[in-house]
Amino acid sequence: MPGAEKNQNRQPPWDAGADAEPVPFGGWLRRQRELRQVSLREIADVTKISIRYLEALEEDRFDVLPAPVFAKGFLREYARYVGLDPDEVVNTYLNAQSDAQPEEDAERWATQSKKLSLEWTSGLLLALAVAVVLALVALVAFYAERSREAPPTVPPAIAVAPPREVVPEPLVPQAVAVEAPLVVTMDFAEDCWVEATVDGQRRLSELHVQGESLMLEADELVLLTLGNAFAVRIEVNGLQYEMEAGSGRIARDIRIDLETARQLAGIADDG
Repeated sequence: MPGAEKNQNRQPPWDAGADAEPVPFGGWLRRQRELRQVSLREIADVTKISIRYLEALEEDRFDVLPAPVFAKGFLREYARYVGLDPDEVVNTYLNAQSDAQPEEDAERWATQSKKLSLEWTSGLLLALAVAVVLALVALVAFYAERSREAPPTVPPAIAVAPPREVVPEPLVPQAVAVEAPLVVTMDFAEDCWVEATVDGQRRLSELHVQGESLMLEADELVLLTLGNAFAVRIEVNGLQYEMEAGSGRIARDIRIDLETARQLAGIADDG
């Protein structure tokens, strides 16, 4: 079809043509941002994306990002703020990834070959170890048979001291751990990116996978941002916390403080 041939022959937006050296995808992104005189700090403040991740996008270091799904989401937010077409930016990113796939396959094949070589070497060493163990067992059995044929010797009598009375030591009570005034626990049913600020200080920004749990202790306030809010069950001081009905899949600035804990305790007492 003519349309399909046109799409196949279309050059990536960062490709300067056959006569010029191709520009990497990240370099093209940075150039578009600089042409519009937009700083990374502006994008980070509006999109809530870490500057470290924005720099990784512009340096083609996508392995730094939490997961491919986050890379596409970050690229869409970046494109909207800079003034680019989000779908086109994501599609060109996917094309760039597919172009790099042959090199990744070669590296994967080299890794698998190395793994097979190590497995073969490990198997050979294991077989040698088994042979040595069998030889030792045979040697021990030989000497045991000879010792049974020798006449038994009677050992000299040894005086045994009377048993000493043992006085039990008094038990020392263990210190009881004191919990913070505010304890927020999260259980993850699916993978979810979490950013947390505890008592006004940045505490963490990391990915948690299905089956993991996370506990945060604070004196006054815990502020959360969740990349997959539907997959998180939150408890505050042991009581279940329900997020507001308007919260979407990506929930930002979830505020949990001492007043929240008192309200949940009052609901539990009324129930």
